[in-house]
Parts: sequence; C-alpha cells; structure tokens
Amino acid sequence: MSDTIFALSSGRPPAGIAVIRISGQLSFYINGLFANNDDPPLRVAQLRTLRKPGSGDILDQVLVLGFRGPHSATGEDVIEWHCHGGQAVVRAILDALHGQTADMDLREAQPGEFTRRAFENGRIDLNEAEGLADLLSAETETQRRSALLMAEGHFSRRLDGWRTDLLRCAALTESLLDFSDEDDVPDEGAVGELKSSLCRLGDDMQAQLAAPSAERLNDGIRVVLAGPPNAGKSTLLNALAGRDAAIVSDIAGTTRDRIDVPVSLNGIAFTLTDTAGLNEKSEDRIEQIGIDRARVAIDQADILLWLGAPSDCPREDAVRVSAQMDRVDWQADGGTDLAVSAVTGENMDKLVDLLCEQASHLIPAEGSYALHARQRESVSRMKAEIAQALTQDDLLIVAEHLRMALGEMDRLVGRAGVEDMLDTLFGRFCIGK
Repeated sequence: MSDTIFALSSGRPPAGIAVIRISGQLSFYINGLFANNDDPPLRVAQLRTLRKPGSGDILDQVLVLGFRGPHSATGEDVIEWHCHGGQAVVRAILDALHGQTADMDLREAQPGEFTRRAFENGRIDLNEAEGLADLLSAETETQRRSALLMAEGHFSRRLDGWRTDLLRCAALTESLLDFSDEDDVPDEGAVGELKSSLCRLGDDMQAQLAAPSAERLNDGIRVVLAGPPNAGKSTLLNALAGRDAAIVSDIAGTTRDRIDVPVSLNGIAFTLTDTAGLNEKSEDRIEQIGIDRARVAIDQADILLWLGAPSDCPREDAVRVSAQMDRVDWQADGGTDLAVSAVTGENMDKLVDLLCEQASHLIPAEGSYALHARQRESVSRMKAEIAQALTQDDLLIVAEHLRMALGEMDRLVGRAGVEDMLDTLFGRFCIGK
C-alpha cells in the first residue's frame, strides 16, 4: 500500500458538488502542490483555490478536508476536495492529478480500493465491508436497513461477544488441564460451568443460523402464480409488476415457459413467476414441458398464489386467489382466500398487503441483519466445533475443538484465510469507494 491513490468518490457528474478523495502518505504533499503549500486544519473544511502544478492555472475553488491516519476512513492520510460538480471541472482536476503520476507514487484507485485499505488497516472488518457492498447495491428499503446494520458493525459486535465467550471457555479448559497435569481431579463445578457456557454459545449461534438469509432478502421472495389455463395468471402478474411483462391472451396455453419478474412491493423485493397453465389433457409436447417446469416452480415457491379451484390446490400453505372477479360470469368460491380483479384493480391492495405480511416472516425483522452464505457457513462450522466439544470428556480434545472454533472466527472476520475472496468482494465496489 505504498502508492497514494485518488478517485472521484461521489456520483458521476454533472452534480451540484463532487468529492475527489486522495489517500496515502503523499496526500498532504499533493494537496500542497495544488493549494499553494497551504495545508488545511484537520477535520475542518477550508476554502482553497486549486491550481494546476507547473502552470499555476486555476482549476476551481474547493472545500478541503484533511484527515491524518490512522484516524481516517482508510486508516491513512486522507485529503478530500469538495469541488463544483460540473463535468469539465471534475475532469480538469482528475487530469491534473494524472499529470503527477509519472513523478511520484500516485495513481488512480481501483474499484473498492479505499474500502479495501480501510479493511487492511483495521478500520473495518470483513463483515462490515460486505455490509457496505450490500448497502451500495441495495434496491429496496428492507435491503437498505439490513445492509446498514451490517455495515455499522452490529454483527461484528455480536462476533466480539462470541469471541470473548470462546476465549473464556478456552482459558477455563486450560486451567482444568493444569489440574489434570498435577494428578488432581478437575472441579466438577468448573466442568459444569464450561459445558453450560458452551451450550449457551451454541444456542446463540443456532438462533443466528435460523434467521433468514441475505440471499433470500437480496434475490427476492419467490412468488409463483399457478393454476389452469386462462385463470388470469399473466394478467395478475402484469398488475403486480406494474407493466406488461407477460403476454396476455384468451388463447389457452399462451404461456409456455416460466417468466420471472423482479418487483419491489412496500419496500420488499419479490420475484414473481408466471407459469404455464396446468392443462392435464394437453398432448402438446412443448406445452407439457412448460407444465413440468410449472410443477417445479410450485415446489420451489416461497409463496404460491393458486388461481385454480381450491380443491385442486397442490399446497396447503398456498394463497387461493380468484383473479377474475370483474368478469360477468364470475361467482364467489367459498374456498378462496381473496378475490381480486387485476383489470379494475379491486382488492389488489389487499393482495399486496397479504404478500408483504407473508414475506415478513421470510426476511429479517426490522432492526435485524441477514448473513450471506459465507458467513452462515462459518457460523455453522463454529457451532459444529462447539457441539463436538460438548460430546468430549477428554479436555485435550475439547481444547482442540475450541481452538478450531476460534480459527473459524478469524476467517469470518477476515483475519485469516480470506485472501482468495477479497478481490471478488472489493471488485463489487465502484471506483472511488
């Protein structure tokens, strides 16, 4: 990390204001080149005139902020220039910085490099970095809330508690081993305390594993619309999506294959899936393939909207919907959960509320965060080591399982064994972050 890096850290111009960030040991020196050797007071915005080194041409009047490492966003010396956000202004300043790269260890930052330096300098851990990546890609309110909690370190603080408990248990195990080395009998009360502590820790980890995953939150709750041909599935999907995503026709069998449409309803991400009508009498080979795929989708659905006869519903937990109450020949069916009209919009708000209510049980509750597969796998491995420790009477083996659990903790927070995934993680960030 000997190079000093720079990049536009705000959105693409034009904008009212743009932020150009410089991080590294040459940051204040570079600021001096552009601002007439006038270093700003730390953490206080000061108005300065930036001039192009060499020619002295004025580039812009900017607000300059200076931060000395390690007490900065990246853990290094950092300078921020808050300039006017026009394209020409930003381009002129960046070009002038590029003009200095041949004479010193200065270069433009790679995607996510500012955040990677923050991680490598101990300003954030790996889970907070992943939370920040999720925050940058969040598209719904529930995704934003969960990612923000992760980025702010809520899960990291829980891990700190687990680490403290593991270290306490490891120390207690070592003290019990010292008794055995002296041919003394380990204190049964201490052994009981050790097992109780490990049980509580394992239960806490299991509670975290039982919570909804980040993949479900980010990919969306899968809602499958299924039923016989011409039941109004495609029309209902279009109404929920707010656009013509599926072809609507009076001709039976129009939908031959599943259609997936991502939507956001009341701040929750859903993936709506339209399926081929379940025509048991079909002899069309292509239509039959679509029906087979529809059955797979029904089995995989988080929420199934069944638009057929209630008695034919393939799942007990399905929502039975009568979707064509605007038709003159429509008759209420006592077995349905809700009657709607995708054409007139009648009761569509009730259907959305019903979907969101069911989805609320499948995503993190407000004030909770969600773990990615990597995090869940690490927690699962830690819990497995604790479970193995609880089955052992040999304290040497118990100590080894606790050591393995602590090693997995180090991998979870990024202290060990994660080099191969760092490029992938920080590559998700934009340049300047």
